[in-house]
This record gives sequence, structure tokens and C-alpha cells, in this order.
Amino acid sequence: METPAPDPLFGITLHERYILGKRLRSGASGTVHVAHDLSADQTVTVTVMYPWLVHDHGAVHAFLERAQTLEELSHPGLARTLGRGRDGDHVYAVTEYLQGETLAHALGEGGLRYPPHVALTIVAGMLTALDVAHGAGTVHGELDLDKVVVDGEGGVRVTGFPLLFDAAEDAGPETHTDVHAVGRLLYTLITGVSVAPDVHSLRLSSVVPESPSDLDMLVANATDPNPRYRPRDAGQYLTVVEQVLRSLSGSPADLAADDTRPIPIITDVPEEHRADRGAPVPLWRRVPVLVGAGLLVLVLFAAGWALVPDDSVELPDVVGTSTEEAEERLAALDLELAVRFDEAYSDTVDPGSVAESTPSAGSTVERGAEVLLWVSAGPQFAEIPDVVGGTEGEARDALRRTGFTDIEIVQEHSAEEAPGTVLSTEPGVGEEGDREEPVVLHVSEGVIVPTLVGMAQEDAVAALAGLGLAVEVAEEHHDTAPVGEVSGQTPEPGTILPEEGTVAVTVSTGPAPEEPEEEEEESEEASPSEDDGGRGDRGDHGNGGGRGDRENSGDACDAPEWNQDTVYEEGDQVRYQGRAYEARWWIQGFPPGGSEEWNPWKDKGSC
Repeated sequence: METPAPDPLFGITLHERYILGKRLRSGASGTVHVAHDLSADQTVTVTVMYPWLVHDHGAVHAFLERAQTLEELSHPGLARTLGRGRDGDHVYAVTEYLQGETLAHALGEGGLRYPPHVALTIVAGMLTALDVAHGAGTVHGELDLDKVVVDGEGGVRVTGFPLLFDAAEDAGPETHTDVHAVGRLLYTLITGVSVAPDVHSLRLSSVVPESPSDLDMLVANATDPNPRYRPRDAGQYLTVVEQVLRSLSGSPADLAADDTRPIPIITDVPEEHRADRGAPVPLWRRVPVLVGAGLLVLVLFAAGWALVPDDSVELPDVVGTSTEEAEERLAALDLELAVRFDEAYSDTVDPGSVAESTPSAGSTVERGAEVLLWVSAGPQFAEIPDVVGGTEGEARDALRRTGFTDIEIVQEHSAEEAPGTVLSTEPGVGEEGDREEPVVLHVSEGVIVPTLVGMAQEDAVAALAGLGLAVEVAEEHHDTAPVGEVSGQTPEPGTILPEEGTVAVTVSTGPAPEEPEEEEEESEEASPSEDDGGRGDRGDHGNGGGRGDRENSGDACDAPEWNQDTVYEEGDQVRYQGRAYEARWWIQGFPPGGSEEWNPWKDKGSC
């Protein structure tokens, strides 16, 4: 068996929270990975944008905007989008990990199908969830068997909403695209025959001649080649599906008894329609249907091959290996193991390598079993660094680099040291500290910086003034914080400053503006006589960034003042609030300053 190429994203940690596991699938948005959320201690899925798209401002904006839209969708039949972010060169979105099996897995490689009323019940669950999405103006666009999860107890959930669409789809897919996909999946659920996404005018009766006419038309209408003749959205199609479902059930009691048991059954799919025509015909298919032994085989197959033992093997020893190597060795077992990660202290294994596994090496594991790999976080006990005499901020940074994250502050009067100076530590400098226990810093008295994030700007300024602290205000776009609300602060809450010390606060100006339309680009080419107040004259008058600014930007302080209407490109320089900045990438309407994580401006220093 050919060994798969190593996944460069496997085992990396995003924002010190999400440890990526094996790749589940790829799509237009990027690669989708199973991951472990260290903060919430749960398994999630993470979609990571392709590296060649990360520097495309428009693609990044569309990716994060779509993720934000999906976060706002709430329905039991939709996988929840839990968050999004950018960590260096990785742009990602986090989605709920669904328990159960996909329809693709339930149907296997062909030859299995659902009874019509069960198939319709599954489809009704899909449409109910999609109706909520369509009502919010959101279209799935890539619905398939591997994007629908069933839990065996009647639960149907839709996942896998793409975060980017093909560049050819300028406006994105429309709701009738999802209707076509649902009609195609209904055809597959009832016939057991998989068809390509672009196939139209499907007829159940061509494979299952005994199909009721209304059921046959239900699939044909949804897959009509002309979108005008399909149901316009999930809600309209759901109404028709429910009508046909009621007509097929003998009574409400019969429906209630069957519609929560989506168990695959054997089908008599014609030979020419089977998914794997070149494979040998299994023995159970060659046995006549009326022979009792054949019927017994069908029952056993429908029950999940209950009498056939599962594949199993001894788990290899992966302690001390990298997460990538451990994943490769487990994948080589060909048992489709579900691998997830967590952290553990280790005195013998280097940080980032596998410290232990659950189950342990030598244990017998069966196909599809879950294996938890504990990744070393280094020793639990470490030496307290010498931070006495430095500032509290410097002490915090040194302790965090050593692995201590729980830091407590005790203020003490000192006639010799300036406020905010570290006087002593507990445990003492050079002693062994437990990384699970707090480190206490005894700091000379001063003013404790309060928590300002979430406060209105005027309230934050008033609070600092009441403590005798000065304030510096910078504005920055923020996706969730309302306009005028503090979205960040430096130094962090709890820091001790001398009286009249300065606290910098970042105030939200609301979400970043959308990417400019083509009309704006055309206006850049207009002559000064046609557009003498905006971007058209930025090269002549220095009113904005643009490429023209770079010609005379030897001294960054000679650059023009930042202008919110100007389009700046990578390398353009501006002045803003007494400092010089350089654009990291294409940007418009985003002021310099603020957090480094998302800031498109590079601080060049004070002017």
C-alpha cells in the first residue's frame, strides 16, 4: 500500500488552542481537519485556508465573512460554526464535530439503499435545516452524501458549508442549487445509485420501476435542468416532500415507528447501475432471492454483519515520535482509527512529541476505534527565573516563557523601589515551581490597571482618570465589538503602574468595510479633472498612499497623513497620530495602530 504524503498541518496548534489532527477532506475553501480544542476540551473540525490564498485580501475577507455568517445560524440540524481567526499564515474557521456517520459511509460502496419513507424522512430533516439557512440568505452550495450525518436515532444534521466558492461563481450559488442537490441525494438514498452533481432529470422509475408516481416526480422536479422549474428553496421543497411522505405512510403510527431508524438494507440495484461494476459479484448476490440461506445472509448484512468479527490489531508504540510520524504509523494500520490529541506533562519526552497514548502500546484496537495521543508539554516542574528587580510586565513574560501561566500579584510598600517593581517571588528565584500552581509576585505598590475591554470609551477614560492614569486611544475595526467599545488594552488588567502611568486602549470602529467594487477600481484610473478629490489625485498631491507615495518615501515621516478614502497597497507609507506606518497588504478605510494580530499596518516608529 502506498504511504500517503505527510500532511504539513498535522499536529500544529492554532492560537495555542486548536491542535490539528488528520485531514478529513479538501474543498474550494481549504483543507478540513479533525482537531482538539484545548480550551473547551472537545473535538472539533477546523477548515484551514489554502496557503496560496492567504495573501489574497479578497479571499481572506470572503472566508472570514462567510464564517461569521455561519456563526449566526442556529438550528439543531446544522453543525455549529464555533469561531474563526488568523494565526500567522493560517486563516481558519472552527466547526462543531458531529457524532454519527455520514450518509456516504452508511451507504458504503453501493448496493445499499433506504426504504422510501425512511429516505424521505432523512431528506425532510435536511430540508428543515436548510430552510433556516436559506431564510438567513445562506446557501450551502456543495451538499453531498458526506455532508449529511445521521445518528441512528432519527437525528439528521447538515455540515460542510464551504467558506469559499469557485471564482467563476461571482454571486455564489442560489437556493435552487441546494434543492437540486437534495433531489439528487433522495435519488441515491432510494436507489443506491450514486450520480454526479451535474446530472439532471433523474427518474426513480428507471432503476426502481415500482416507485410511486408522486415520488418519481418529487425527484424529477428537483433535478430539472431548468432552475425555473425546480422548487425555489428548501422550504418550498420541504412542503412537497412532507405531502408525499404522508401519502406513503399507512398511518401516523407506522410512520413514527419507522422514520427514526435509518438502517441500510440490501437493494436489487440493476447490475448496470452498481457503483463498482468491475468487482467480482459477492457470493450473497449470486444466491437466489427465494433461497432461505440467501435471505439469512441479507438479514445478517442489514444488521451490520453481527456474526463477523471486526478487524483488530495491536497498537504500536509511538511514544517519543513526532505527531506527524505517529499519525503515519497509525494510518498504516489501515483501520480508519479516529486519532485526537491532548497535552500532558512529561519529564522525559521533548515538548511537541508524543508522551503516551490511550489505549497504551500493545493494546488491541478495532477498526474505527478512537486513539488519544498525549503530546508532551514539557516537565511539570520548572525553575523560577530571576525576575526580582524588573518590572511586573517583564516578570510575567519571563514566567510565561518558562511555562507558568497562573500568576498572582501581591502589592507591598517599598521606599526604595519604584511602583511596579518585583520585590520577590513565591516560590523563590531558582526554586522548582509547579506549573499547575500559581506563582506569586510581590510588587511595590502602585496603581492596578482595571479591566477595560467591553466598556464604552468614555467610561474607560473616566475610570483611568479616576485612578490617576493617563490614556492613549487608538481606533481599530473589530468584527464583534460595537462601535465605541474598548476591544483591547495595554498593559493587561492587573498590571501595576506608577501614578500618572499610561494605558493604551483600542476602541472599535465596527467591522471592516467590504472589499471595494469594480467601480472603485475604475475611478482610480479617472483623470484629475474627473475625480480631483479622491484617489485620482493621490499621486500628484500626496493625499493618500498608492504606488506614487513610494517614490518619495525615503523618510517615513515625510509620508502623507492617512486618509480613510484612499486605497493603499503593500509598501505604501503614511503618518497617523504622530507615528509612521507602512502597509503590509492592500487596505482601505482601516486606520493604523492597534493589535498586531490583524493589523495591516507596520509601525515604523515615532515622528
